Amino acid sequence: MPAKVALITGAARGIGYGIATCLARQGTRIVIADMNGTSAKKSAAQLAQDTGVKTLGLACDVTSRTQVAALVKKTIKQFGQIDILVNNAGICPFVDIMAMSEDVFKKTLDVNLTGAFHCTQLVAKEMIKRGKGGRIIFITSLAVNVSSAAQGDYAASKAGLHMLMKSFAIALGPKGITCNGVAPGMILTDMTKFHWEKPEPAAFVKQRVPVGRIGTPEDIGNAVTLLCSDAAAYINGVGLIVDGGHQAVCA
Repeated sequence: MPAKVALITGAARGIGYGIATCLARQGTRIVIADMNGTSAKKSAAQLAQDTGVKTLGLACDVTSRTQVAALVKKTIKQFGQIDILVNNAGICPFVDIMAMSEDVFKKTLDVNLTGAFHCTQLVAKEMIKRGKGGRIIFITSLAVNVSSAAQGDYAASKAGLHMLMKSFAIALGPKGITCNGVAPGMILTDMTKFHWEKPEPAAFVKQRVPVGRIGTPEDIGNAVTLLCSDAAAYINGVGLIVDGGHQAVCA
C-alpha cells in the first residue's frame, strides 16, 4: 500500500513546516504549498533530505480558487491521491479595528476563511471520488474564543473557520472523511522568537503556561498527526486546544 499523501498550505515555515515534519516522520508524502513558491520548493527539498520521504513544493494563493484547483491537480498528478489536507495558511495584520480598512479586513477573511473553504471543497471532492476517506485539519486559534482591538479581523476569521470545520465535518463524515480543528497557543517560531525570548514575555510564559514552556511548531504537528491517524477515526467536528494548559489558568 502506498504511503499517504498530505497537502499542507502555508507550510514553507513555522507551524506549517512543523506539521509537515511530524507527518513526514510517519512516512507520509508531503506537498508543501505556500504563497512563496521558491520557499515552498526549498522547504520541500530540505524536508525530503531530513526525512527521506517524497515531497513536492508548490506556489499557491489560497484566495484564488483557480490556483487551488491547479494545486490539487498537480498533487494528484504527482502522487495520485490526497489523504490529508491541513488548512494552515493564515495572516494576522494586527491593525486596530477602528482604524482598519475594508481591504485589510477582507484580505484576512479571504486568506484565513475563504481560502480554507476553497481547499477543503476541492480536496474533498477528490477524496470522495477516490472512495478511501480522508482527514482534513483546520488550524484555528485561541482567537476562536478571545480577541483584542488589533485582532478583530483575525478573530472573526478564526471563529468562522471553526464553524466552517464543523459544517464540513457534518457533510463529509458519511464519506469517511473527518474534519477537526487544532488551536495553537503561544508558539515559538522564527517569526515570533524575537518577542518570546525577551525576559518579560519569557517570564509570562513560565507564569501562565502550566507545562512551563512555550510551544513549538512540532507540538502542533504532533496533535495534527494524532488526528490524522487511524486511532482518530471516530474523532470528528472537534476543536483541539494545544496550549500547554494556558486557557485552563484563571485570569
